[in-house]
Amino acid sequence: MFKFLRSKQNNAFAVVKQLLNVLDVRVSDGTLLKALTEHPYYPSLFSLSDSLTDWSVANQSYQIDKNDYNPKDLQYPFIAHSSHNGGYFMLVQNIVAKTVTYTDENGTGLAIPESEFLERWSGVALHATRSESSGEKNFSENRRKDLFEKIRIPLVMGVLIVAIAFSIDYGAINSGLALLLGIKLAGTAVCVLLLVHGINANNTLIQNLCSLGRKNDCNAVLNSDAAKLTGWLSWSEVGFFYFAGSALALLITPSAIWEIIWLNVLALPYIVYSLTYQYRHKNWCLLCCSVQALLGLEFVTTLLFERTVLTQAIPYLNLRGLCVFAIAFLVPVALWIFLKPFLVGTSELKPLKGQLNKFKYNSTLFEQALVNQPRYAVPDEIMPIVLGNPQAQTIITMISNPFCEPCAKAHKTLDTWLSTRDDIKVKIIFTSADDDNEARTKVSRHVSALSLAYDAEILKNALNDWYKQDKKKYEQWAAKYPVAIEKEQKAVTERQMAWCELADIRFTPTVLVNGYKLPVPYRIEDIKYLLD
Repeated sequence: MFKFLRSKQNNAFAVVKQLLNVLDVRVSDGTLLKALTEHPYYPSLFSLSDSLTDWSVANQSYQIDKNDYNPKDLQYPFIAHSSHNGGYFMLVQNIVAKTVTYTDENGTGLAIPESEFLERWSGVALHATRSESSGEKNFSENRRKDLFEKIRIPLVMGVLIVAIAFSIDYGAINSGLALLLGIKLAGTAVCVLLLVHGINANNTLIQNLCSLGRKNDCNAVLNSDAAKLTGWLSWSEVGFFYFAGSALALLITPSAIWEIIWLNVLALPYIVYSLTYQYRHKNWCLLCCSVQALLGLEFVTTLLFERTVLTQAIPYLNLRGLCVFAIAFLVPVALWIFLKPFLVGTSELKPLKGQLNKFKYNSTLFEQALVNQPRYAVPDEIMPIVLGNPQAQTIITMISNPFCEPCAKAHKTLDTWLSTRDDIKVKIIFTSADDDNEARTKVSRHVSALSLAYDAEILKNALNDWYKQDKKKYEQWAAKYPVAIEKEQKAVTERQMAWCELADIRFTPTVLVNGYKLPVPYRIEDIKYLLD
């Protein structure tokens, strides 16, 4: 019955989510959606594979010859890519008796004939397996954030409804006024949906509502010139001002009923205008027709309950009453003027961000911008901290300050990469003052000593523990990772300081990729999409 209220998931999100569920890998919906949609190559198979890798889910893609394959040789489940509908994924659960059982955004346990599947399938398949480390590290925290996002709007609406309910003077409102107020609130709700359509026509609820009925086409009606009163004011906005303003006026001063009745009478011609336009163009907007129905119902209610509605009404408002009446209509106008720029701006930025990301993450442009930057050799003589694969061809160097918060975030990013890929080598150089009593110098020398005395795993844990501290205290951390600091470490500090001056290091973190300074506007988080 309420199927149109359910959120319609996009194809890639639904398929990857189901795969994670089958593998019993915990990743919150918000994290999954963000990882996919913010990937520069979304919705390609590469974006799915990259996201799974980020959660330590091992995966491999295969190109299978459809004309010479055996379903028994396949590993299930696997994500199959199809050229159907301009690019499409399905999670194939099994192929038995010439029938393919699969899952997509339309549901689970769906089935089609094998011949139809082979016609759609491009032959590309992605198979994934979990491990003990698979999953999102902050799953519980992010799942709570998802829950809050889901209940945020209903919670606000619920609080607003309760506040309105407690603010009503029930002694001054009879049955006729109560019915009229209900119509006003319903009209406000419908107009809010129309405003949402104007900001984001792809909203799930709006799409579901506008897909009810074969001849129902909200877009054709609401995007037409007839849906606007002027170039900057739409009929949806006028409707919101009318219903919200009159509902507020009824709540504050029920004696304004006469003025509200006349406003309704003046609005009746709009019913004819809207329905005539929709009839002539053979397109019907469910939300628009709902507004017209509520306007007509409001007029009928006034006629049927005339005596009841006007029982406690005062024929004329005094000056104070007129001011209150005017303010009641100015409140929704002012609210919309304040909110509209933010809502429209956010809606317009989303597709623009996707377009800019595709330009930004063009590997050819990145390489050209990178090689135009100064290049600095990072010699072994300055003894940088080395993590990752020592034989890797891609070397990322980070010049860091032990007490720098952005450096801590950059270190976390690098640590995440090192746990999921083996094709990079990371070098870390600490800036210091070469002062025995200076905190940065103590940490820098201690880490250098650890790199010489212990294996890479202990060094990695020590760095992670240092940056995880909210209030960084050297003594406590040093006691956990004891090491003897030799005179050699002082010489290392001097050489690293000299190198930083030569490389003109002015801020931390500064990142080098194969010796080249990372160019603006690239950040360290962007590099993973640009490395071969």
